Amino acid sequence: MCYEICVMMCLRLPGVQETNVNRKTLLEQTPINNLMGNSINQIDDYPKESTLGRYRDKSPYHARNLVGALLVESEKVFGCLAEGLPLEEIHEKAVHGTLFTQRALLSRKRFWYMLQSRYFDLPEWVLKEMIEVYRCGPHSQEFISLLYLHYALSDHFTFDFITEDLWEKWTRQQFDASRDDILKRLDNSAELEPQIKSWTEATRIKLAGIILSSLRDFGVLEGKQKKRLVKPVVPQKTVEHILHILTAEGVKGSDVLSDPTWRLFLCTESDVAHHLQHLALKRVIHFERVGKTVVLQTPEEWDRPS
Repeated sequence: MCYEICVMMCLRLPGVQETNVNRKTLLEQTPINNLMGNSINQIDDYPKESTLGRYRDKSPYHARNLVGALLVESEKVFGCLAEGLPLEEIHEKAVHGTLFTQRALLSRKRFWYMLQSRYFDLPEWVLKEMIEVYRCGPHSQEFISLLYLHYALSDHFTFDFITEDLWEKWTRQQFDASRDDILKRLDNSAELEPQIKSWTEATRIKLAGIILSSLRDFGVLEGKQKKRLVKPVVPQKTVEHILHILTAEGVKGSDVLSDPTWRLFLCTESDVAHHLQHLALKRVIHFERVGKTVVLQTPEEWDRPS
């Protein structure tokens, strides 16, 4: 499903020349519907391939996040879930009812597809915990942080950009972030990810802008024109959620502390150890760290397939 939608998004646009064209002019000439495809039937025809049991996207890079953070739509959907409505009914309300306010049917379908790929094609326990933290408040740090976590995990390129490029900036105390950082990442990745070479300049620019805006909405960046890195808050429930994912993926011992997933929240190994100590005090886990020796015991049910 993800492959087909992204092939559609990455096709070159007829009549658009990439050479000797000002980037701003090129972007203004290319509407968002062209970047993502304009056939409603194509979205309906995507095979409903289940990704149940997978927590993160490891496929080749795609221009998947041409849709933003979708905070408003996420809040509406999880509000319905918290009220006990089945997902099928919420889908009908969002796409064919009035839950989503976008006038175009294609936009409503596209937004639902993105929410599904980020949050609903996951093990059941993930959705249950997200509904639980929604009850802390739709604008609470607990809820927004889990939306952000799975937004990043659901797209390989976005995850790598945050945990490598932005992480390197953070460790060097270089807090500025710009569209050029993403465009540079795309250029540097093109040899290992040759499909990037087929993306138009307009697609790359639009992707870079939307990712940066999404990270601002999630609280990782601040600023409208010039964006700067800020360390997001990591609630204890989010720490527990990440640890549950890593345990289910088979990450053990000291590897948990060094796993790049924590970099989504700009956490060092010492930061992670501090968070795990708090979980241990609540008797959620058993955790000890002496030098390089790490003893970490998590609930047995976390190791079982969900």
